[in-house]
Amino acid sequence: MNIETLHILMNIILVFSGLYILCIGAFTYGLYCVISNEVRRGERPDRRVSVVIAAKNEEQNIVKPLQSLVNQSFDKSNFEVIVIDDNSTDRTFEVISDFKEIHSDLRIRLFRADGSGKKQAISQALHLAENDIVMVTDADCELPTRWIEKTVGFMHNNDLKMILGPVLLSPCDTFFEKIQVLEHLSLIASTAGSAAIGMPVMCNGANMAYDRRSALEVEKYRTDMDIASGDDVFLMEQFVKHFGSRSVRFLMDTDAIVKTQSMPDLKSFFRQRRRWVSKTKAYTSWKIIATALVVLMFNLSIFGLFVGGFFHPAFFLVYALFTLMKFMVDYPILKKITGFMNQRQLRKWAFPLEFVYPFYVVFTAFSGIFSKVGWK
Repeated sequence: MNIETLHILMNIILVFSGLYILCIGAFTYGLYCVISNEVRRGERPDRRVSVVIAAKNEEQNIVKPLQSLVNQSFDKSNFEVIVIDDNSTDRTFEVISDFKEIHSDLRIRLFRADGSGKKQAISQALHLAENDIVMVTDADCELPTRWIEKTVGFMHNNDLKMILGPVLLSPCDTFFEKIQVLEHLSLIASTAGSAAIGMPVMCNGANMAYDRRSALEVEKYRTDMDIASGDDVFLMEQFVKHFGSRSVRFLMDTDAIVKTQSMPDLKSFFRQRRRWVSKTKAYTSWKIIATALVVLMFNLSIFGLFVGGFFHPAFFLVYALFTLMKFMVDYPILKKITGFMNQRQLRKWAFPLEFVYPFYVVFTAFSGIFSKVGWK
């Protein structure tokens, strides 16, 4: 490689480094500016809610969210639960039916899916819902007692179309679980920070809420229903397009943190991440595309510097310097989100993870883009 080519490559790396610093810096600023929402006990807006759960082969987990809904502080007469069984091959449908019989005070409406896939199941539930606010969670989630109360209060007080909620992976005992939780917290931090500055680029379908009529309206414009992943982000994309970025906000409240399961092994972890990445080909929002491209190219640059070190040892030094710089850019946002989520003990893993993250990003990005994935 001649000097001129090397100079061009380093300039490209510097450009993406600068863009990465601006991007994460903006998200960090947004996250630190988010004001925690406080809904006082007893402050119960007169709004009715439909909680939607799509379930596929979840006989071991489905009781968890259902029991959490039984324990909600929100008046049970003001919300219904719609569960769509997406062609399960285990006893998911029977387990839900049994739970429904035991807990007759909770209105559970159970249906078998008309189509196939999580996205179709949620769409079916949206059309079946009878109330003006739809809240969506997953079949393996644990919901805090004031989840509905806090979400409805936030939507009511701020006149919003969509709310993005905090999600925490659990358990967090083994080393593998710890790095999963920390990596996922970085995504939640970016979700909150980007929404705060008026350019939401991420969300999590385990904890979302939106106005039902608005969702039915924007669904007409969706062209992503054949893509396995993205039941959450594509809908958010349409909300932003039709109602503006300020119609979407993040609920920064510890009483709204939904817990979902961390992946048990590397195979399932990478399968999930490839499914997430696979949807990027269908994004239409330039903000989402630009963010994903900047993050990928910056991590690809660090990966390239490491590989270059095998051809010229000086690149290893440059690789180490850029990794250190990335840590300094990433740490403030990680510090804020780990504090909010009460996961401060994970901060010690932030620096070691920086040496792994570029390889993980490059691998999942290219394998997700070029491989075929499904929901389950």
